[in-house]
Amino acid sequence: MMRRMEEGGARHPRRRALVLGVLAAPVLLAGCGVRLEDDAPPVPLIPSREPLAGEDELTALTRACVALAELALATPGATATALVPAHRRQHTVLRTTLVRRGVPVEAVDGAAGPAATPSASASASTGRARAAAAAVAALADAEGSAAAGVDAFADVDEEFRDTVHSLHAQRFAAAVLLSGRAPEVAGEPVRSVAVEELASRTQTARYFLEVVAARSTGRARTRATTTRDALARLLADQVAAGSAPERTMGVPLPFEVGTAAEATRLARESLDELRSAHGTRLAALRDSHGVDGWAAGTRWLGTVEAECHRWGLPLEPFPGLE
Repeated sequence: MMRRMEEGGARHPRRRALVLGVLAAPVLLAGCGVRLEDDAPPVPLIPSREPLAGEDELTALTRACVALAELALATPGATATALVPAHRRQHTVLRTTLVRRGVPVEAVDGAAGPAATPSASASASTGRARAAAAAVAALADAEGSAAAGVDAFADVDEEFRDTVHSLHAQRFAAAVLLSGRAPEVAGEPVRSVAVEELASRTQTARYFLEVVAARSTGRARTRATTTRDALARLLADQVAAGSAPERTMGVPLPFEVGTAAEATRLARESLDELRSAHGTRLAALRDSHGVDGWAAGTRWLGTVEAECHRWGLPLEPFPGLE
């Protein structure tokens, strides 16, 4: 009798230890850094990870930021130099957010590829000037192609949508600044309350640039008319579906503009405000117009971001959101 009790007493602790060991397995695995592959067979008591909506697109976009930063680093010119930290910041934000959401690091980073550098043979055969021009053109094409692919992100996880949308507007702006022309980001004309609000703000900014041009001379006047014309094209895009913004004739200036410095201040402040207005309405454009809203927001915010930089404002990794 005593022997059976002793044997039973020895068995029960082992049973309890087995149960506790099974229950503690997820904690021990997590603490040891063991990660379950997405396609691994299910393990009892350890939940599998549900991929994010659009996860493949988001991880590819994150890696593309690195590739563009490397390409910009190898490209001459002030615009390319300004794009390097912008693309690196985009990579950092996307990568950090994806990892925080549980995406495995190796899935985010992927396989390391070769750094993008200019072709040595092209430099030797065409000369420095032509090689530099070719490098700028290649970077402009890469930025423009990226902007044109914004519709591929229409169904990504909601947390990333504003960030990804604004990022593609920055790609659009980069292509404009590098090549002098807007990339093709196709989409049907859109009309909604958000569009009418943006058109009204664009019309006011265009009026202010008329004032800036009238009170400037030389290169400053040329820059003002260039921006004014860009805003006129932007407004035409925004009213293409029939939006009718209020007239801006006689809109009071926010401050007196009598000197060249004051004219420059008016241009910068009005463009910066216009950039913020477009950034805060990206979600409304998407909600009302789907992929056409994605395209419109990319074109419109990208246009304003390019003009902001033309007036000395820094390129933003996520224009309108910062």
